[in-house]
Amino acid sequence: MKGKSGFITFILSFIPGLSHFYLGFKERGTIFLIVFLGSILSMVGLTVVFNNDGFAAILFFMLCIIWLVALIDAFSIRKKYFMEEQANISMDEKEENIGDMKESNKKAIALAFSIVPGAGHMYLGYQKKGLIMMTAFFFVLFFIGWTNLNMFLFVLPVLWFYSFFDALHSVDGKNVEDEEISFALPKIKPEWIGWCLIVMGVLVVIERVLYPILNISYQVKNYVQTGIVSLIFIVVGIKLLIGEKRMEDKSDEEIDDGNKGEDQK
Repeated sequence: MKGKSGFITFILSFIPGLSHFYLGFKERGTIFLIVFLGSILSMVGLTVVFNNDGFAAILFFMLCIIWLVALIDAFSIRKKYFMEEQANISMDEKEENIGDMKESNKKAIALAFSIVPGAGHMYLGYQKKGLIMMTAFFFVLFFIGWTNLNMFLFVLPVLWFYSFFDALHSVDGKNVEDEEISFALPKIKPEWIGWCLIVMGVLVVIERVLYPILNISYQVKNYVQTGIVSLIFIVVGIKLLIGEKRMEDKSDEEIDDGNKGEDQK
């Protein structure tokens, strides 16, 4: 590690993986380089297939994340091994560090796979959880590309962040055999799912059937989509407010009943 310039490490890190090759960690560099190139190819392919520029924004976001992770990882490794060389550690400690590096490589691979939601969980052995996350992500991706409803693009980063940080926590340690599929998702009522499917079906009919038949202009389409999204937000907001009000009234009634019971005693 002696003589390895921090400036050169920083310059090479603009292509994730090259800085690791420069520092002598070929396996780790290969991981980051494959993830970097794979992300570019996959998003370019999706942009061409679905003819949707929204994937370009997702690609830029993903590349920024990959670059930042690779940069921090490269400088962390450089600092760690530089300090060990200065301390003149024993052979036993070096062998222990090699084992730690292999374990660290496993974590890096898991996080690299997590660029695709669910893939990191599958690598770690959480097959069911990974399958659900991957299915949800690619279903939303396909739905947006097929219907051209860009209003649902916000769902993709939400799913991605949840999957990435869940894999980040899982990589440190739960027993795979004890892992259950009941991970932290809110209990969703069947009625909500039904209403969501109805709304999605109506939007698909409007986008794929009514617009072509009526030959509506692009500007009018934007107005209609904005109005629909605004209406959905208003309805959901009113529903939440009504539900919260009912919960408050119910708890007030329970308190009054409890006070009456104590008075009777």
